[in-house]
Amino acid sequence: MNPLFLGTVRVALAAVIFTLAGNAFAEEGWLVSFEKAKEQAAKEGKPILMEFTGSDWCPPCKALHKNVLVKDVFKKEMPKHFILLKLDNPKDKSKQTEDEKEQYKKLSKEYKVSGVPSIFLVDVGGKPFFKKVGYSNQPADAWVKDMVAKTEIPDALEDANAAKGLERAKLLDKALSLMGSDAANQRKEDINEIITLDAKNKAGLKAKYESILVSTEIKDSLQAIMRGNRGAKPEELIAKVDKLIKEKAPKGEVLQEVLFMKSNLYFQAKKMEKAEALLREAMKIAPDSKTGKRIPSILERYFSKKKAS
Repeated sequence: MNPLFLGTVRVALAAVIFTLAGNAFAEEGWLVSFEKAKEQAAKEGKPILMEFTGSDWCPPCKALHKNVLVKDVFKKEMPKHFILLKLDNPKDKSKQTEDEKEQYKKLSKEYKVSGVPSIFLVDVGGKPFFKKVGYSNQPADAWVKDMVAKTEIPDALEDANAAKGLERAKLLDKALSLMGSDAANQRKEDINEIITLDAKNKAGLKAKYESILVSTEIKDSLQAIMRGNRGAKPEELIAKVDKLIKEKAPKGEVLQEVLFMKSNLYFQAKKMEKAEALLREAMKIAPDSKTGKRIPSILERYFSKKKAS
């Protein structure tokens, strides 16, 4: 038989096998079918880790893959605790099936994915209990440790469902604390219930979560100012930020975020002295916060040269 013909047949056969079977895994250990992931999760009694990514165009996605997802600690530990599901939206979709493309559109809308990489931890039915957006260069071992700790969330929620009164409030607080900062937007019903259950603030939870709700409202308002006024002059946005500060009186790290954003607006308006003063004021509020740790490098990069000249 003609060797060329045999080679063509082998290539075609390999393509069919890849499409029908091999592409069930995006890479070793990862599924690409949500339905298969749910089946496997139910079978093994594990939650699902869903990664929404843009593998060939998104720099943070590439960094997460390089620094975490291919590391030995991830490959060894994560399959013990999760079913891994990769949901990719690459520019080059030639290796994806039509089902995969449609699945991404459907699930990214359903889970309200606003950016990639986005990590969701969901139960066997697909209900999310944790969300993490972006990648901040966290080492693989720390990233894995944080994710594994989140497996306590469903148990805490289950325990809360079996409890009443202040004990239920405490267990809900435990679950929300494990969820992290995103919980304020995702679990407002639980937060309102905690406030009601601890109405006299005996456990300090009412004060804690009322403060969290106010902080979330301020952050949402700040984002709305920036997103809803594209094309506006920096001075116009500064006036709106000043109004927000006057009305909401933010404190702590929330005030730091507001001042940081206001500094950026002054920077855009080329009012460098005011921009620098606000950055330094913001840094003093919470020097060890995520934003506080960013400020020194910004000052060094954009303002030290100005003083030296």
